[in-house]
Amino acid sequence: MGHESLREQRPGLGDLMDGVRVVAVDDASILVLEKVTQEIKDTLNTRIVEYCYGRAKAAEDSDYYSLETTLDEFFKLYDTKGEQTQLGIAGELVVHLLVPHGHEKLVSAALYLNKEERAIKKGFDLTFYDDHDGGLWYGEVKAGKVSDSQTADSKVRDLIGVAERSLHEMFTSDVRKKRWDAALLDADATLHSAQASSVKKLLRADFKTVHGGGTAKVRALLCGVVMRDLMLDEIDSETGKALIESVKSRGRFADLRLLLIQQSDLEDLIKELRTRSERPSDGR
Repeated sequence: MGHESLREQRPGLGDLMDGVRVVAVDDASILVLEKVTQEIKDTLNTRIVEYCYGRAKAAEDSDYYSLETTLDEFFKLYDTKGEQTQLGIAGELVVHLLVPHGHEKLVSAALYLNKEERAIKKGFDLTFYDDHDGGLWYGEVKAGKVSDSQTADSKVRDLIGVAERSLHEMFTSDVRKKRWDAALLDADATLHSAQASSVKKLLRADFKTVHGGGTAKVRALLCGVVMRDLMLDEIDSETGKALIESVKSRGRFADLRLLLIQQSDLEDLIKELRTRSERPSDGR
């Protein structure tokens, strides 16, 4: 389905952020980042600090957790990584920026920077507090470029398949306590005390369940971020519906949401952050 047909199927949600188009299909949200607008730039500048250090931490001291300091730390890490890792970082950044516009009830409970060293944190890709029912969601993000033999649809199907298997294995064949340890620390940095307390209780309960050989009731947000020229093709709304049905049919998760994102160049946001980091601190 092409560019215009996706526009025609846009529901009443409309464009919740200038430059972003949203399509909701069942429990999947398809977000197309058409261009990096001023609204996106402003939102990115706010959320990059929360992404790196957590909303609760950032609110404690805006000077200490300044945008300039955050960007300096961000690029000290980003610039040491290989192309594939950088693509993954860019994908997670896009997800962090756009989750509120695809699944508005989910509040991020995860950090980007490791607490003990300048490294990508060693936990789950994302965790979320459900502002509607107080529950916990685990997120897995996969990002990639579309090859000459692929379409946006085929690529996002592949990415969601990998994300599904990867997250499922974290609760079955590849259980590692350090993931929960990192998530527990993240909760304190990102959430208000009551929310953090709720999330930490659920995290500990899930680990004890799987560590004891039981099956945790995992609520999963699987995210596929595709780099593809919007003039070539776009993610079809029917793909979102089919993916939801396919993943649900395997019964690996107690609850499921999908976030499918397409952008012509995943590094556009990184480029914007780099430009911002090179400006004088007064922004001129």
